[in-house]
Amino acid sequence: MSSAEKTTFVNALIELKKRGEYDKYVHWHHHVMIPTVLPDEPRDPGYRNGAHLGPAFLPWHREFLMQLEQELRTIDSSITIPYWDWTIDAALKDPKTAPIWSDDFLGGDGLEKDEWRVQSGPFAYKNGKWPVPSYPADELPGLGLKRQFAQIVPNLPTAEDLALAMAEIYYDTPNYNRSPFTIGFRNRIEGWITQRGDPRVKTTSSQLHNRVHLWVGGNMTPMTSPDDPVFFLHHCFIDKVWADWQAEQAKDNPAAAPHYAPEEQGPPGHNLGDQLKPWKRSVKDVLDISKLGYRYEQPPTQEKLLVRAKSIRLATDDVRRIPPNAAKSPFIAE
Repeated sequence: MSSAEKTTFVNALIELKKRGEYDKYVHWHHHVMIPTVLPDEPRDPGYRNGAHLGPAFLPWHREFLMQLEQELRTIDSSITIPYWDWTIDAALKDPKTAPIWSDDFLGGDGLEKDEWRVQSGPFAYKNGKWPVPSYPADELPGLGLKRQFAQIVPNLPTAEDLALAMAEIYYDTPNYNRSPFTIGFRNRIEGWITQRGDPRVKTTSSQLHNRVHLWVGGNMTPMTSPDDPVFFLHHCFIDKVWADWQAEQAKDNPAAAPHYAPEEQGPPGHNLGDQLKPWKRSVKDVLDISKLGYRYEQPPTQEKLLVRAKSIRLATDDVRRIPPNAAKSPFIAE
């Protein structure tokens, strides 16, 4: 992004906050934490809810992003939400010095002796432009935006981690939950497939989407995480990765369209025709970004990522290889 684009984006966020319109995004994300379960499942939002731990995770957040972008454009029509490719920052000697955390963009880390309040940039508490309430129940006492870089998990997800997600063939599979053994792109990118479920995973604890929330820490850890504007840049990248996966599936496996499951008879709120509450569109309505009127610019590393993902699909590990003609055989095991 250019310096002018950063300034325009940041100023629009601050203006939305000043108008009292930004905080509804925090409330929407928090209030969607109601159980969306079948009769024989635990009635617990930690098992599955309207926007997490299930198939609607990606469609719900896609709609969420579009809602914010549309509102930001009422302030400046040139705005598009940028994505944060954290795999690039993961390769840095010190990810805390990445451009996203510069003083003219999102600002930097919090300070422990100041209750982890962000100390620099436009969203710092001392500037008085980004009020964030205290959340003592979430161990976030005191007012102001807080971050705790690398305090909960030591590193960001890598390109190799992301390739595992891009290599997934199915969107989601029963029981459509957070089990590390639930295979599929959604559960992988959300971050629930850990070393317990897949020995190819190289780091302990949460992965991919979840791991980024934990690496940033502070206000990115509870369900009020949109309090930190980096939430939207993070989820914009998650949305891009989903769009990339959809494009690859449409090319390599067109017979499996719409590349979403369940289409019906799944958990409420997570079926193809179900409404993405509190808005009007359904899951089906947001599957195709070209019909939604947007696309993503690809980074220079994209081709390498796709090649690595394809190699993972064609092998159970880095040693064993199978002939290309066998890859689609109904008898081949992953």
